[in-house]
Amino acid sequence: MSKKTPSQDFNYKFEHQWGGEDTWYTKGKRWANKQKFPINHLSLGFIEWLWKHWIDGKIKIEMMSVDKQAEEIKKQWDLEDVRQPTVEEGPSSVSDLPTLRIRNPVVEGGTEESGTSMAPPSTEI
Repeated sequence: MSKKTPSQDFNYKFEHQWGGEDTWYTKGKRWANKQKFPINHLSLGFIEWLWKHWIDGKIKIEMMSVDKQAEEIKKQWDLEDVRQPTVEEGPSSVSDLPTLRIRNPVVEGGTEESGTSMAPPSTEI
C-alpha cells in the first residue's frame, strides 16, 4: 500500500462572500452555522429576526429622507414659480362695460417650436 504524506491529508473549508460587501448579516450567519445544534438554530433565527427589523428601520429612515427632500423641492418650486395671472381692464366700445384681458405668463411663454419638421404639412403636396 502507498504511504500517505502530509500534503495528501490537507483538508480545509474555504469561506468566501461572492459579490457585494461582507455585512454583519453574512458574518453572523457564517458564525452561527459553525456552532453546534442548539446554538446554531437559535442564533440563525435571531439573526434573521434582527435582519428583518434592521431592514424595516433602514426603509423608514430612507423614506423620511425622501419626504424631507420632496418638501424642500416643493418649497423651492413655490419660490421660483411666482408668476401669477394678471387682469387688465381697457376701454370698450360699449359704455359702462370694460374690456378684460387676462394674461398668464406661463401660458403665453409657451414652448419654442423648432424651425424644421420631419414631413411637410398635409396641405402641401
